[in-house]
Amino acid sequence: MPEQLIRTGPRDPAVEIALSEDPTVKAIGRVREVSPQADSATRTFQVKVDIINPPESMRLGSTVVGRIKLSAPPGVEVPGSALTQADGHPAVWIVDPRSQTVSLRGVEVARYDQAAVVISKGLETGEFVVTAGVQTLRPGQKVSILGAAS
Repeated sequence: MPEQLIRTGPRDPAVEIALSEDPTVKAIGRVREVSPQADSATRTFQVKVDIINPPESMRLGSTVVGRIKLSAPPGVEVPGSALTQADGHPAVWIVDPRSQTVSLRGVEVARYDQAAVVISKGLETGEFVVTAGVQTLRPGQKVSILGAAS
């Protein structure tokens, strides 16, 4: 398990467990132990889970996959390509749908993923964010919204 999940994840979560060879065989478990030290190669922590009432086909030594449900982080997820910067801080270009012009707005990033970023402050639901060509825009520039009726 990654360190960030250990620090920010739910306390005493239910762990959904399924056999690797047959994902229809499932059980629920509870975290019993978390390694105090990360693996030096993967930088992840070993987690041991007690399985509650395991099915007969889930024998000791079986290969399983465990999952926990996490709450969605507060914020708005946008493609990584939407992120630019203003004065050295994260920013995105917002499109005014009436004038079809753009303006640069500073934002706060809650999390960076491989293909997306989660914006925690600076965006409102329903706003249009530019996701391509952000490095070539200037304030007040007219743009076209793909898929919008002419």
